[in-house]
Amino acid sequence: MFVKLENESEIIARCCEGEIDSFREIYNHFREPLYRVAFRMIGSKEDAEDALQMMFIKLYQNIKQFRGQSKLSTYLYQILLHTCYDLRRSKKIVTNQPLKETDLFYKPQNELQLQLEEALQQLPDKMKECFVLFAIEGFKQFEIAEIMGISTGTVKAHIFQAKEKLRDLLSERESEVAH
Repeated sequence: MFVKLENESEIIARCCEGEIDSFREIYNHFREPLYRVAFRMIGSKEDAEDALQMMFIKLYQNIKQFRGQSKLSTYLYQILLHTCYDLRRSKKIVTNQPLKETDLFYKPQNELQLQLEEALQQLPDKMKECFVLFAIEGFKQFEIAEIMGISTGTVKAHIFQAKEKLRDLLSERESEVAH
């Protein structure tokens, strides 16, 4: 979950005036957590970097449309998730491909982490988004509902289903290894 950007409304106002340093502040503050989510949505370092770059370009082009009715982080995630959808569609990216450890943006501490990342890639998009935002990034369910434009009940259902599917996928993997 994001730590709120200090002086957020002031920085947004300066962005609306075209001040590049303000955009740089937003970029530096939000880049890493947004990249983690983009990577987990797409499964490739290069495509996640592309999605992040495209998202910040969209922010730059549309910052004047941000009315402050939600947190800036909510707005950024909305743009990012839409950008990931568009990128996957345009490049016909298949996200359920097996990952190699070299594909990851971090070094897994153990085999289970690598298996979990691979299993995440096999989840349907909405389920994966809810699970990643909740279990990995630490967002509250109502925040995820706001980001995704769905009800809190739907978020809860997606998270529950994701846990069940991940449990099944990891169990299958474990039984394959045992044989």
